[in-house]
Amino acid sequence: MSAPTTTAPPKQPTKSDIAILQFAHGIELAMTALYAKASAVAGKDLKTVLDLFGGHHLAQAQSLAGLLGRSSATTQNASFYTAFVIAASSGSDTELAGTFLSLENSLVKTHLGVLGIITGTDGAQLVASIIPVQGRHAAVLAGFAGKKGLGDILDNAAKPFDTKTYPA
Repeated sequence: MSAPTTTAPPKQPTKSDIAILQFAHGIELAMTALYAKASAVAGKDLKTVLDLFGGHHLAQAQSLAGLLGRSSATTQNASFYTAFVIAASSGSDTELAGTFLSLENSLVKTHLGVLGIITGTDGAQLVASIIPVQGRHAAVLAGFAGKKGLGDILDNAAKPFDTKTYPA
């Protein structure tokens, strides 16, 4: 058994934390733009929800930018945005909600993965605060997507997003 350490984890993001937090920041910026696209074509009730959730993603992006300072992403993740912009800007309200349900579920998994690898406690605390918001988004969007049972609403078989598929 090894001796316990008395060294506290770093508060500020480490160099390796910065890279993964920049990725998360770029995705949050892209989600803000995707929600704006969807809002422009959604019906009244879904539009209200999409505007609210887009605002949440903007706040999350701003929080990440505040943490990263000069190291923050300067633009949205273009490859991520391009991959989803068509699905996020066309279709019925049920289809739009299904698209964003899938995105939010994948973001939950993505941020859980981020949380598992970053070492700075400030970044970990921020990412941990984002996860339940996106989980709640998914639960609300599930209703708009036509999910009825609690199991269907809470099921998250989504895959996380990664930097190899969506380079900044």
